[in-house]
Amino acid sequence: MFCPRCGTQNPDGSPQCRQCGCLLAAASTMVGSSPPPPPVATGGSGIDVIIPYKNSAALTAYYLAVFSLACGALLGIPAFILGIVGLKAANANPNAHGKVHAWIGIILGGLMTLLSLAVLVFMVLAMRRA
Repeated sequence: MFCPRCGTQNPDGSPQCRQCGCLLAAASTMVGSSPPPPPVATGGSGIDVIIPYKNSAALTAYYLAVFSLACGALLGIPAFILGIVGLKAANANPNAHGKVHAWIGIILGGLMTLLSLAVLVFMVLAMRRA
């Protein structure tokens, strides 16, 4: 017997669904033991919003920015540039999503680039004094 609420298959004669707890005894008289119809597409899942696979520039900027924490300006500069490209793409096409990923690429990539340049300037000044 299939649960009418969640579609989980349960042993015949079970009083409740083992997945969601829906009462099956009352539902068996209405639905029977046939599988539920497939869910209707609603235009996008939550994963599309969490991982903006349609906006590869923003997604790449995000990962480069995170890895720039270890590599500094080497990855910070491309993260900053791709973040700007990804933000423009997200503004032009709202279905692409990825504004937050793009902003993280811009902010974190920019900060890591500035920090790397500051460390480089500090090192050069320290070497000149020695």
